[in-house]
Amino acid sequence: MQRKSNLWRLGLAAGIALTLALPLPAAAQKVVNVWHTEPNPKTKAAIDEIIKAFEKENPGVKVMQEAVAWGDLDKKMQAALASGAFPEIAHGQTYVERSLSAKGFLRPLNDVIESIGENDLFEVVRKLDYNPKDKKYYGLAHAVGVDLIVYRKDFMRDAKLDPEKPPATFKEWLEQLKKLTVDTNGDGKPDRYGLSLAGPGFFINEDLYMWVGSNGGRLFDEKGKPVFTEKPVLEVLEFWKQLNDCCLAPDWLSRQYLDTFADLATGKAAQILGWGRGNGYFEQYAPDVVAKGNIGVYAMKPLGPSAKPGQSFVTQLDCEPWMVFKNSKNPEEAAKFLKFFHRSDNYLKYIQTVPVHFFPINKSLRENAAYKATPEFQKWKFWVDAQHEVIAKHDPRPLLITQWSDLELPYIAEIAGSTILVDMVTDVTKNGKTPMEAATKAQQRAEQLITQLGYKKW
Repeated sequence: MQRKSNLWRLGLAAGIALTLALPLPAAAQKVVNVWHTEPNPKTKAAIDEIIKAFEKENPGVKVMQEAVAWGDLDKKMQAALASGAFPEIAHGQTYVERSLSAKGFLRPLNDVIESIGENDLFEVVRKLDYNPKDKKYYGLAHAVGVDLIVYRKDFMRDAKLDPEKPPATFKEWLEQLKKLTVDTNGDGKPDRYGLSLAGPGFFINEDLYMWVGSNGGRLFDEKGKPVFTEKPVLEVLEFWKQLNDCCLAPDWLSRQYLDTFADLATGKAAQILGWGRGNGYFEQYAPDVVAKGNIGVYAMKPLGPSAKPGQSFVTQLDCEPWMVFKNSKNPEEAAKFLKFFHRSDNYLKYIQTVPVHFFPINKSLRENAAYKATPEFQKWKFWVDAQHEVIAKHDPRPLLITQWSDLELPYIAEIAGSTILVDMVTDVTKNGKTPMEAATKAQQRAEQLITQLGYKKW
């Protein structure tokens, strides 16, 4: 009996020791939920590596990552706002960050910025994330990159077009795309289209504001009133109708973003609008096209008929900011994780997972020898250089921001999350409405929504 008792005590002591040595059960840990827009396996693996290192330095804190597709992010965010079930950290469009900070949902990130070094951030990153009204940062761009026209040089040559000469105007672009829309199998119908566009509403919003901005236009006036019936917007709607009728596949509205890259890779389209992350897609699915140097990128976009002399085009700056929700369960641990994430050794791992798309937000990392030695920079130098040129010289802007003052409008997120702009485009391209009819309907709906939200100031 004594022997059994001693054995029991030894077993109990060993059990206690083992329990103390084990990680805390999930219920006892502080959990930091992270939503981000990078579902590719390489990036998720890098984030996992960073998370493990952070958890090792911070026992008692568990970080959970969830990758959310771009097109699904706004819907997921709206659901979280409706339920009050906030993640600790989330990516969001810049207009979402401004909208949420105006509504008091976000924790300021000045301490995170200080840990990186405010003066080390590129100017465009500071401009994106800094609120001059209260001198606080409520977001931090995870990386930057720009949307450009990506094209097949071999198809350009086949159409007797100079592959190194980008279209300067909407008119030139339309003429180019018509020549690139061809019947290759002789059945009397086009099977290669000049342009492939992504059809879901998120991407229609993208294309609309870029084309309106490149046409000298805007979506909101100085008082925040929608101006969808102004000439530059109407001209873009007419241009879109012409594209639909001549140079887009009949099912373009059902084309997903990655479908457009597949179209370019497989020869179903001659041009797309795309980001630098596409280099990996082409290497995987069209290695022969890459090897022959037949992927090209223009460091510019065409201007519309209402563009003013000397005006630059507008293209999208990819810059989803990190946001920390102050009413989440563990916002302070979330801020601590972001500081850890943006340490040079960790951030480099993240940036190098999509190096032709992710450009670092801080100057010092861009000058880092390990960053400069990234292998993809040699093969895809033309794409990297094109983006750097556009960022430096052409003032790219975040989604739906045709002019920087639009960032101060607290209802951009609601406009984007509605179907107002999408319906305006599809009414013209597919439903037989004139640009003025579609724009008038959209104008009325937008004014009504803004009024219902309590933001009308005109």
